[in-house]
Amino acid sequence: MNTIEDRLREALRERAGQSPVSPDAWSRTLARTRRRVWGPAWTRSMIPVTAAAAIVVIIVGAALLTGNRGQHNEPGPARGSASASATPPAPPGPNSYLMRGTPPVTAVVPVKLTVGGKTTWTFVWFGYMKSARDQGIALCSVTDGGGYYGSGGCGAAPVPPGQAAASAGGTGAIQLGVVVRQAASVTALLPGGHRVPGVLASGRGFPYQVWAVVYPQPSSAQVVFADAGGRRLGQLSLRADYPTPSQPRTGGIPVFRYPARTLEPSAGTMTAYLLDGRVVGVRGHVVGFWDSRSGSSISLVPADGPPAVKVLGDEFTSHSKQAYFYGYAHENVRRVTLRLGGKQYSARTVAAWPGSDLRLWHFTVPVSALLVHPSRVLLGYDAAGRVIWQQNLGAAR
Repeated sequence: MNTIEDRLREALRERAGQSPVSPDAWSRTLARTRRRVWGPAWTRSMIPVTAAAAIVVIIVGAALLTGNRGQHNEPGPARGSASASATPPAPPGPNSYLMRGTPPVTAVVPVKLTVGGKTTWTFVWFGYMKSARDQGIALCSVTDGGGYYGSGGCGAAPVPPGQAAASAGGTGAIQLGVVVRQAASVTALLPGGHRVPGVLASGRGFPYQVWAVVYPQPSSAQVVFADAGGRRLGQLSLRADYPTPSQPRTGGIPVFRYPARTLEPSAGTMTAYLLDGRVVGVRGHVVGFWDSRSGSSISLVPADGPPAVKVLGDEFTSHSKQAYFYGYAHENVRRVTLRLGGKQYSARTVAAWPGSDLRLWHFTVPVSALLVHPSRVLLGYDAAGRVIWQQNLGAAR
């Protein structure tokens, strides 16, 4: 539920200080297992690039605000339990991105939730990330149903000494994390006195219980944990992300079309817009991309400043064979290339908005290539073929 992030990171730093697990990390770790303005959400197995606390996400994205891609409805209270009363869909297969990157060492447990009146299933398990075993045990999550198209990710999930719980971020309206075994309930306290009960799940080999709660985004919340006697064990303060801006009605430039069961269940178009940075707390203009289901990836840096090339997507879902890399570049960058092992994938940049000095680019990469060659380097070339920008994107989420 990817990636895969250069988030988005700034906006998430403040929130990271309130949770042992960096929200940015989750956000970056989207396998598009998926979604984001890019803000926090470990999301849709879209994979944002490198997270602070190593996280695996299939969504692929680079510095963004993370909106709620893959989830487009106002959520209602979370209902359900780890033991399903209805038949859940098939869990992620052993060859899925997250399963290969973080093989389960515990049971894979389905958690049933209700989001916006629709049923979703979040599969959770614990394992060790092959790319970051030194981070210790990791929690993985993949969500399907209710508009979530395989959203999720993996990230280090220890409960700090002396504390009862830790947050793992979330995807869309779903927030989740880990909590000590003594916990018998989890409740989100929202502004205005509204209380939203959550769900606790456990399974064979789980070192902690997994908690999940659904509440409207963006919204701040105090997530409170109590034991069977009602005694409070601890709480987490989760701050609201900057409100995700609405998709502009004009000024969009279609960048590419994607077929069904790639970025979304149905076919659609990725469209870029030049926005006033005030909508995301940045001075100047920023670039944002919207898909056909109103999922967005928005840069958190001024478009007229560094870097010379910005990656806002390197996304794929747990169901797709192609990953989509896309973003914008400055006027002097005429080609963007990804070096993946001994192979290269690239595209020419195309002029964007008149007078903006910006260009757009996109290309696809086989997911199989990302799995075999996790180390990635992105290059920007000028018209003469000289490298004028370079960034190591690190291991794929």
